[in-house]
Amino acid sequence: MSIITKAREMLGFSRGATLRKVYETRVRCRRCGEELTAQVNLLNDLSIDYERDVYTVRKLIVGSGANRCFQAIEVRLTFNKNRQLIERWIADGEFVDEPEAAE
Repeated sequence: MSIITKAREMLGFSRGATLRKVYETRVRCRRCGEELTAQVNLLNDLSIDYERDVYTVRKLIVGSGANRCFQAIEVRLTFNKNRQLIERWIADGEFVDEPEAAE
């Protein structure tokens, strides 16, 4: 058994399990209707909330300006300890995609 395999087992990864490193969500600006994609790096962008035992991230998304609209869309996402989406919130926009189902 290699050192990497032992380390993965100690960290709780099963043999066939893989952790997706990026979570993507699509949003639409309420002002101009532009559709944008927000990406969250699940290994680096998340902050832990010790009181609720979850991970959170807050993103401000601004469009390309092609429509002369520079409205900031605020997105807050909450993930469980397995980094699966459990809550999402948006201001000044709307979600275009459906959240991915937890496995």
